Amino acid sequence: MNINFEFYKDEQIIKEKINYLETLAREQVCKIKSLHIEDLYFMSAIDKSIKLIDSFLFAFDQRNITILAALTRIQTDCVLRTYATTLVEDSTDFCNKVLYDNIIISRYSDSKGKSLTDKYLCENLGKLLKMDVYKIYSKTSGFIHFSSDSFHNIARAHDDGKIELFISKTIRKEDEQTYKRLSIELANDFYFFGKILIELVLKSWLLQIQREEKELNE
Repeated sequence: MNINFEFYKDEQIIKEKINYLETLAREQVCKIKSLHIEDLYFMSAIDKSIKLIDSFLFAFDQRNITILAALTRIQTDCVLRTYATTLVEDSTDFCNKVLYDNIIISRYSDSKGKSLTDKYLCENLGKLLKMDVYKIYSKTSGFIHFSSDSFHNIARAHDDGKIELFISKTIRKEDEQTYKRLSIELANDFYFFGKILIELVLKSWLLQIQREEKELNE
C-alpha cells in the first residue's frame, strides 16, 4: 500500500485535509474488533496524533513556525514509533515493553539487532516511502532546538551597518511571505505523516490481523 506525497499550496485545502485526519482515524479505529496489545499501542499513538490537530491549525493561522515545527515533529515521532512495530522480531513483546515497562524505544533492537534510534527509523521508513524522511525530521529539529538560527530570527542587518533586533510573538511585515511558505510546508508534512500513521501503518496492521484470523478459521 503506497501513499504518495502530494503538496497542497492552497491554505484552505490543506487545513481541511488536516482536520479530516480525525475522521480517517475514527474510521480505522472502529475496525478494531479484538484488543491485542498492538491495538492499544496504535490507538495510543493515534489519540496523541489527532490531539495535535486543533493546536496545529491555530498555530497555522498565527504563522507560529516554532509551534508548527514542534507539532510536526511530534506527528513524525508518532509514525516512527508505530512503524517500529514492523521492524522488531516480536511486536507483542515490543509493545508490552513500551506500554508497561516504559522502555526507551531507542534501547530496543529490531530483528537485525539494530537499535531503534530516530535516525534508523527515519532511514527505514524513508526506504519504504521512497523519500528522505530524515531530512524532514532534521528540518523540524532545526526549528525546535536552540541554535544560531534563533539569533538570526531576531536579527536583521541593514545596508548602513546597523543591526535591528526584533523580539515579539508576532512576525515582521517583511517576513510574512517567508513564514507563509514555511507554514504551508510544515502543514503538508504534518498532514502527510498523519495519513501515513492512519492509512499505512495502522491499516497494514489491521489487514495483517484479518489475514491471520481468516487462516485460523479455515
